[in-house]
Amino acid sequence: MANFFSSLLLVFSSAIALRIILFFYGLWQDANSPMKYTDIDYYVFTDAARFVSRGGSPYDRETYRYPPLLAWMLLPTTLSSTWFSFGKVLFAVGDIVAGWLIVLVLMNGKKMSIERALKFASIWLLNPMVATISTRGSSEGLLGVMVIALLWAITQRKIALAGVLLGLGVHFKIYPFIYAPSIIWWLDGDHIDSPRPPNSGESKSLITIAKDFLNDSRMDLIVTSLLTFLLLNTLMYTT
Repeated sequence: MANFFSSLLLVFSSAIALRIILFFYGLWQDANSPMKYTDIDYYVFTDAARFVSRGGSPYDRETYRYPPLLAWMLLPTTLSSTWFSFGKVLFAVGDIVAGWLIVLVLMNGKKMSIERALKFASIWLLNPMVATISTRGSSEGLLGVMVIALLWAITQRKIALAGVLLGLGVHFKIYPFIYAPSIIWWLDGDHIDSPRPPNSGESKSLITIAKDFLNDSRMDLIVTSLLTFLLLNTLMYTT
């Protein structure tokens, strides 16, 4: 097992193989069993994409309660029956990318060895439940990769990219907003900007405190995330 977790190739090959097996098993079960493997929401997604391909709104499909962006991303499923499972492949690839980003965050941000980082990442990569969710056609894998990419961008001090990812994640599903306060709090002088000289003890006005808190990094994150969120909402509304 030590050799297994010291090899990126073995861990990621196993994670990919797990999803391939489940994907083809799902095709077999859908064709041979009254109990379908494919998530009912996947049919909702692909129906919405079909409405979009015909110039309509994804919300013409009853019970569609997801962002229009998801329907646009699944437009290839409308090309032919062969492409129907495109979304499942996309979601499974999202799982793998999220696992890779977990490894990067742990190795670069936490200075873990590759073996230890792969052990933690395997909780996601080799988890049958995670693989089943994505290969059944749930879009949660896409949101997972957005959230992990946000964490990676923050730990790499790529603030503008982090803002774009935060805006995208909140547009895709609103709950990633809960990560914003902790990220903003973390973006202080100790982590991002040059440390400020210690205060001599004099009291500060509320305006000075606010200026100190709203440093360049925090403002960059706030502005880029809001702009991304507003631009996506506007684009999806107009289309």
